[in-house]
Amino acid sequence: MSFGSMFQTYMIIVAFVAITSWLPQLYRIHKTKSSDDFSLITTAILVWANSSFLAWAIYNNDIPLKIQQSFTVVMLFIFAYLVVKYRSEPIFKKSK
Repeated sequence: MSFGSMFQTYMIIVAFVAITSWLPQLYRIHKTKSSDDFSLITTAILVWANSSFLAWAIYNNDIPLKIQQSFTVVMLFIFAYLVVKYRSEPIFKKSK
């Protein structure tokens, strides 16, 4: 097995670990039905950054990065949905 294929296998494992790292947060939000301590701005920045890396991976046909970023972007959209859904105060407050 060449170094390149071993490194690609290693990166697929890293991608899987990175993807599963979101599961505890998603579970916590769903279980507690609370997302007040999560920043929607930070989540939006993460969606933008990871979408940019996904575009780069697609452009360069980098399979491990494409897989990891695809799942990460999906997880971030689910995370953003749960942050909005379980926010105790409205995100956009009406002016008086």
